Amino acid sequence: MSNLVEAAKELLSKGYSVIPVNSNKLPAMDGWGIYQAKAMDISQAERFFKNASGIAMLMGGSKSLTGLDFDLKYSLTSDFYDRFKALIPVSILEKMFVQSTRNGGFHWVWSCPERVEGNQKLAQRLTTPEEKHEVYIQAFQDVNTRPNAVKIASNHKVKVLVETRGEGGYILVTPTPGYTYVYGKINTLTAAEHDLILETARQFNEYFEPIKNLRMYDKSENGVNPFEEFKERGDTVKLLLENGWTITSENKYNIRFRRPGSEASPSSAMYDVASKVLNVFSTSTQFDVNRGYSPASVFIELEADGDPSLAYQKLCELGYNVKVE
Repeated sequence: MSNLVEAAKELLSKGYSVIPVNSNKLPAMDGWGIYQAKAMDISQAERFFKNASGIAMLMGGSKSLTGLDFDLKYSLTSDFYDRFKALIPVSILEKMFVQSTRNGGFHWVWSCPERVEGNQKLAQRLTTPEEKHEVYIQAFQDVNTRPNAVKIASNHKVKVLVETRGEGGYILVTPTPGYTYVYGKINTLTAAEHDLILETARQFNEYFEPIKNLRMYDKSENGVNPFEEFKERGDTVKLLLENGWTITSENKYNIRFRRPGSEASPSSAMYDVASKVLNVFSTSTQFDVNRGYSPASVFIELEADGDPSLAYQKLCELGYNVKVE
């Protein structure tokens, strides 16, 4: 494995922080966290990487690295990666290091000093019935987990398609077996370029956290809950447009919006027509990403700066404290 030693030395000489990993992709050394802030000395590479199974490059750190991990084995379509790449400008694609992974996926790596963040799950999908059944069979075949097989399968809810590796995380890199260099080198992206990549990934997300039950006040003196009444006859789309959001596409199922102040992103949020739920992809808004917002929740954020009490008062003033038949 001398090639791993030499590769580790080369990466260390360029200022990147790397650690050895075993065949299970786990750190093959204790206390590796200390190298998040500062890379080990090149003289230590021989000792640490001599018997290693692979090399892991630490994200975040002094190089402000972000890694994007595509786990394509979980994609239900063969063109997922190509559709994703088509939404990213070539000028950005040319700025990063790209490699293929041993499970048929890809890693993108870049630097962005303005965006040093932790690991984030960007695009997930619900598990299929067949996948849940496989988990159930595996759990049932083990006598230790058999009593909870149904529960284990039920809790197997999502598959992660795209996620970041940031501060506190790492990615395995070539010449680790199974990882192959594709093209490019690590360059610096602007905050806007970094955000565009993450927003694009969130557009492929199919799983959102359940709508949080914000504090819904008691019925008004007229026996009507203004929040519930706004859900029935309020216009969330109009509300978004009045607050600077623009429609980029729509059909009978959903409407996609671009956030205020953004020209590059093809989509910053999606409104589901049937459920009246808004899901936001961009972190550059007052909304949380990957969480569903009911009409009342959208009103609270846009018209009351997140204050349910003020929103309640405003809805009453707008006449939502009475039932309209």
